[in-house]
Amino acid sequence: MTLYETCVTGALRAYKLTLSPLIGRQCRFAPTCSEYAAEALISHGPWRGSHLAARRLCRCNPWGGSGYDPPPPPRPKAERPARKWTCET
Repeated sequence: MTLYETCVTGALRAYKLTLSPLIGRQCRFAPTCSEYAAEALISHGPWRGSHLAARRLCRCNPWGGSGYDPPPPPRPKAERPARKWTCET
């Protein structure tokens, strides 16, 4: 497990131990919004994972949907052709 993954998992655990009991379990989705955010951040990285987590939080409201909603699978990395560096004078 990388340092980034350890930090994200630690932040999730800290949230569940401190703020989650005060707020109460009100998430309409499975996995919960905090677990979704942690999975998205780990599998997609900080930028796309944050975007996915914010979109999920916007959907988690009394008029939104409910049910099983996992984060999307990561996009495959496109293979880039090798660059040929030439010095032309």
